[in-house]
Amino acid sequence: MIRRLHVPVTKPEDVIPHLAKQEFHWRAGYSAQELAVAWADAGNSFPASVRNVLKTAPEYAHAELVDAFFEREVELGTPGRNSQTDLMVVAGLGKELGIIAIEGKVEESFADPVSEWNTSPGKHARLERLCDTVGVRLEDASDLRYQLFHRTTSAVYEAHRYRCHHALMLVHSFSSTHRWFEDFAAFARAMGIPVDQPDKCSPAKVCEGVSLRLAWASDNVRPLPTVGVAG
Repeated sequence: MIRRLHVPVTKPEDVIPHLAKQEFHWRAGYSAQELAVAWADAGNSFPASVRNVLKTAPEYAHAELVDAFFEREVELGTPGRNSQTDLMVVAGLGKELGIIAIEGKVEESFADPVSEWNTSPGKHARLERLCDTVGVRLEDASDLRYQLFHRTTSAVYEAHRYRCHHALMLVHSFSSTHRWFEDFAAFARAMGIPVDQPDKCSPAKVCEGVSLRLAWASDNVRPLPTVGVAG
């Protein structure tokens, strides 16, 4: 069961107990720490790199950060493990709300391609559900990265839960070379909403009643603060 009660993050290290492998994942130069530091530095707002990308889509141009949850679990509607999104943002879009699922990356890949991950009937059933959600044909999914499927559908499913009509899956990258952007771009093309370069939002696509976009935000690695960051 996914817990729905939460406590505030007052410093980046408060994220550690919620990481899949805790201290192992909490290292300088790796996505968990870099993402937590970047968003803690931004206070109750968006990091500048993310804000600049949001401005490339009209409905997100003046978005406000309403709430954000590190390591947010999302049920994917099929048997198996929940998806765990690095940071799930509830954004104010004028008089509406929108969901932004943030996937942090430095040099880490988007895990296995579907052809290597899809090795059992249970996984195949899950993949069918995720492909249906984002409108990608099963036969076109083999070379795409599975992580991008479950992270993107998490944004759609959370939008359903919050009764929202807008969702965005955004990769917050701290790689100076935009590593793995090609895999992200291939996924966006397969969805029919291409992102031809970093720091842009894709066109919108309606997925299960939700207007969905993809985006890539480029950022820099920051030092870990030596004192707590006020929430």
